[in-house]
Amino acid sequence: MSASAQSAADLSTVTVTIGTPNKTGLHRQLIAAGEVENVPYKIKWADFDSTPPLVEALRAGHVDIAAGGDTGVLSAIANGVKVTILAATWERKESGSAILVRGDSDLGKVADLKGRKVALPYFTKQHYQFAKALEQAGVPWDPKLILNLNTTDGLSALVNGQVDAFVVWDPNTAIAQQQHGARILQSLSKVIDTAGVLYAPTSSLADPARKAALEDLTRRIIRAQAWVNAHPQEWSAQVAKLSQISPDAANLQTSRSFQEYAPATDANALKGWQQEVAYFHQSGQFKNEFQVENYVAKDFDDVINSENKKLAKKN
Repeated sequence: MSASAQSAADLSTVTVTIGTPNKTGLHRQLIAAGEVENVPYKIKWADFDSTPPLVEALRAGHVDIAAGGDTGVLSAIANGVKVTILAATWERKESGSAILVRGDSDLGKVADLKGRKVALPYFTKQHYQFAKALEQAGVPWDPKLILNLNTTDGLSALVNGQVDAFVVWDPNTAIAQQQHGARILQSLSKVIDTAGVLYAPTSSLADPARKAALEDLTRRIIRAQAWVNAHPQEWSAQVAKLSQISPDAANLQTSRSFQEYAPATDANALKGWQQEVAYFHQSGQFKNEFQVENYVAKDFDDVINSENKKLAKKN
């Protein structure tokens, strides 16, 4: 939708609820970058521990747009939730996706996890990455040993010795390292890395006014991410303040992240997502296999490409 079409739509009656699956996602980025000012629609926030509960809220009509890991979204689509992917997000640095162990652990490599207990929030991006890490190391997936715990319970279990390893992402990884002496056994982005997703309930795209709001917000989200990339020190300070985590943890997270948005039709993104769907379907964890390209908003490509071009000219 063009800018003129957006202005023609009455957005004053539209409220967009933005979902965030962690302590440092869209909620904090949009505020820190000043992209919540002069917005022609109302914004509400909905923060979650990870993507699966966020997607459930989206399914129930409580979230209008969100960004985060791809696995929870692909799982939702496999289970019949009507979700549309608006954009792909590529992490250009190592990120904090990792298998963590205690500082005094005797574990030295992924293969050493055989027969050990691991905490993992299921159907997150790290679930897929961890599964592939085990596969590469020749360690079988054992649901009796790989416990489905949220980030808070997983960290507690690691620190208290109830599990031998904890699979998680930033800022949780940085917090565990800086405040609890955890160390990284394996960086998961080095095992396999798929694009993250910006997504919305499919029903929102059928409403002209709401779709116009989402297109405008997508532009703001892309600009906010660019601001984060260009202002690492300011962003780190904002993360510490807005998310109430230590400055050291915030600095560590910021130092290993640089994300960029791309169209959801990006060939590499689609290839990675499709391989992921095939893996989970073949392992019996997805009920249905599907073609991811049928669940992307191709008409958002122009929004993303044009905003990226504007940013490139500024730089």
